[in-house]
This record gives sequence, structure tokens and C-alpha cells, in this order.
Amino acid sequence: MTFESLHHNPKNKHYHIKADGKLFHSDIEALAHITSKLKQSTSVNKPTMDDRDQRLSDYLARKGFLEFGMKGVDPEDDWQTEPEQTFQQLCDQMCQWIEQNYDEIYLGYTGGTDSDTIAEAFMRRGTRNITLVNAANIPVHKKINSRKWLAQHTSEAVKVKYAHAIASLGWKVEMFQGWQPTDISQYEKSFTEREFISWNNDYRKIHAWAQNSGEVTLTRHYKKSCWIVGLEKPHLTVYKGWYCFQMHHNLSNTPLSCVDPNHDLIYFWLNDIVPDLIKKMSHAKCKEIKKIFKETRIVPTKKTVEHISGGSSPYHDRINKAMGLGGLSKFLMTADTHRGGKFYAMDYVQQNDIIMNDKQLSNKILLRDRYFDEVIAKQIHSELLNLERKTTMPIYSKPIPILPVQ
Repeated sequence: MTFESLHHNPKNKHYHIKADGKLFHSDIEALAHITSKLKQSTSVNKPTMDDRDQRLSDYLARKGFLEFGMKGVDPEDDWQTEPEQTFQQLCDQMCQWIEQNYDEIYLGYTGGTDSDTIAEAFMRRGTRNITLVNAANIPVHKKINSRKWLAQHTSEAVKVKYAHAIASLGWKVEMFQGWQPTDISQYEKSFTEREFISWNNDYRKIHAWAQNSGEVTLTRHYKKSCWIVGLEKPHLTVYKGWYCFQMHHNLSNTPLSCVDPNHDLIYFWLNDIVPDLIKKMSHAKCKEIKKIFKETRIVPTKKTVEHISGGSSPYHDRINKAMGLGGLSKFLMTADTHRGGKFYAMDYVQQNDIIMNDKQLSNKILLRDRYFDEVIAKQIHSELLNLERKTTMPIYSKPIPILPVQ
């Protein structure tokens, strides 16, 4: 069986890590490389860290030794001037470019604030022949009640909201489509190939979207086609008295790979097609966060900004609305499906019950943990890892100033 993956196509690699001037598409490779440099260089091996640096990775990022990069994000661009066009106009620009360049458009769809906002933009324009694809892995998600309920909830709501598009624009909706993650031998092989960006999200999660066995290909098209994902909304921090745009490599998974490998992968928010879109969202998020700090009289710091703007924040819905994002339903607009939410907690327990009672899945966990202890922990500086959780520390992009903190 031929192992097919969207990410075997080099043009679909949108993220990279720069370690001591060299580009990598694997955090393990990048961190192993920088560790070897740390051992060789006396000046870097004993860094002079200050109060801006919570960890060694912060110091390395600040000095330019270790940096996360994204297609369409240029720190040298003007980010302090808010784009004049509205969020909706910029979404229309992005949709128009996609319409002009592709015969068939597939959208990875959950009904959440990213994918539903994108679907709305296409429907508003009257774009034809969109296929919404909602996927669930066969060993776990297809078996648990939390995901079955979510699939039913989403299926019922999407048929109502997009009834006109389905009836008149040729849209298709493929809900709860099963796909097969790697078996244990494929999983082990993926460790040595190291082609995905994040150990935490793409390898440590035993049924991550990147871990595709090749048994199922959910989409198949022979014309010019694309696979759209909503990753990733802007993340903010505070640096040198400014609210800054800053991402890190552990914020998102490698997108679902069990689709036609000939698709072009498109990140709707983060791209070099309409780079003003992520800037517009960053300004909207900054302005709303400034209002929240004024109302609550909380002092804006790196820690408080990241807490307030995070996925489990009590201001999650408000900030998303300020950026122009909406969900398929009230439930899918909330942070309930994110870490800290009630649905997330219930779903985690149900998934864990399946995994612990499945011999192959349990063996994958043992294999994963052994590989971390015997290979990764020996190749990478201990301060760049969380040895207890067996994870890597985040690798940050350059902070890009947007608005001053006042």
C-alpha cells in the first residue's frame, strides 16, 4: 500500500524553524542541531539571561539562534498601521483568489470559529462546488459518545445554515468521515523520518492528524484542487512596552493529511496571498484586549495577555467576535471544546478509556515514551524539554509590535 500524505508535497510545508541560521521542518531536528551548537560554543553555552527570559528557549529566540517562521508573516512589514479594508473585504479577497485558482475547493470543517467563518465567506460570495469535510479517526473518535453527539449536533446545524448553498451552489457536506491513523510499525517509522513540525502535536498524540496510515483517502480529485484549513488565529504577547503578534510552533497540529496528496494546502488566515488579513485580525484582537484591561484594571504583562487571549479565557467568545469570527452554533462559538472546557474534559476521559483498553494504542504510548527517553532526551538540551511531561518547549517567532501598551 502506498502511503499518501498531503505533507509529502514540499510546497505544502508552510512552517519552518530556523536554528543557528539553518532551516528545519522538524522541532526535534532543530533542537538537536541547536544543542550541538550549544556544546561547541562557550559563549552560547553559558547564556546571560535576563528578566525577559523565562527559559533557555526565550533567550535563544531573543538572540536569533532559534526561531519559528510562517509563510506570509514578515517581521519587516508594517504591522503597526491597521489595514484600511474591513475584515469581510479581506476575506472576500482571499476567497476570490481561491475561486480564480482552483476548480474544486475542499474545506476542513468542524463548525468552529475558524472553519465556519470561512464557509460563511464563500457562501456570501455565492462560490460554487465547495465540499465541507469533517473527519474522525476510526480507532477512537468513531467509538466514543462525545464525538458521536458532536457529529450529530454539527450535521443537523450545517444542513440548516447552508441549505441554500447545498441546494443551489452545488455544495457537499461530508460529516464524520472515518480515517485510519498509523499502525504501530508506521508510527515508529515516523519518529525516524521526522517530517512534521511539532513533536507534541504530531507525534506525541498517537492519533494526530499527521499520523495517517494511508488506508483511507477522504478526497480524490484530478483537477486543480485545494484543501483549506483555518489555522491559525493571531496570538499576542507583550514585549518592550508593545502588544506584539507572536506565534510558537506548538500552537497547532499539522493539518489532516488523509486527503488527496495533489491538493494545494491553504492556510486561510496565515498566508502570503492576503497578508493583511492576519494583520487586521491582530489589530482587532489588540484593541479588544486593551478594552478588557481597562475594564478589569489588570496590568498588561506577557503572562496576563497570554491568559486573557488564550483558548480557555473567559473572554474567548468576546475576543473572537471582535475579530469578526463566528461559529455554526452557540455551543461551537464557546471555549467548551478547548482545554479547560466541560466538553473537552468529558471528551478527554472517553478517549483515554478507549486508549487504555486497546493493546495496540497502549503499546504506541509505551513506544512513544521510550523513544523520548532513549533518543530525544539524549539528543536535546534538557532545558529545551519538559522531561516530566516528555514534551518540547515552545519555539517562538519574532515578536512583531502592533500597538503600544498604555
